[in-house]
Amino acid sequence: MKAARSRRAITSGNDHGVPRGPERPYEIVVADLRRRIAAGEWQPGEALPTVAALADHHGVSKATVTRTLRILADEGLVRVVPRWGTFRA
Repeated sequence: MKAARSRRAITSGNDHGVPRGPERPYEIVVADLRRRIAAGEWQPGEALPTVAALADHHGVSKATVTRTLRILADEGLVRVVPRWGTFRA
């Protein structure tokens, strides 16, 4: 019984028993979006996918994606317009 509890403690919602790595979920999403921006997936002024779409794509919560977008906005990579969307800076 204790083994089952400890196993649940190291897995995430969509992993289905796959242990997490040392990175926090938001760090993984930040790194992926930085890479995609650097690769030119979105042109300046172009809208990124919605928070819900990014959360679904990465298997994380919308709060995690919102935190990620704030970090990218602080770095000047994106511009977040409340109730409108997130745009490549």
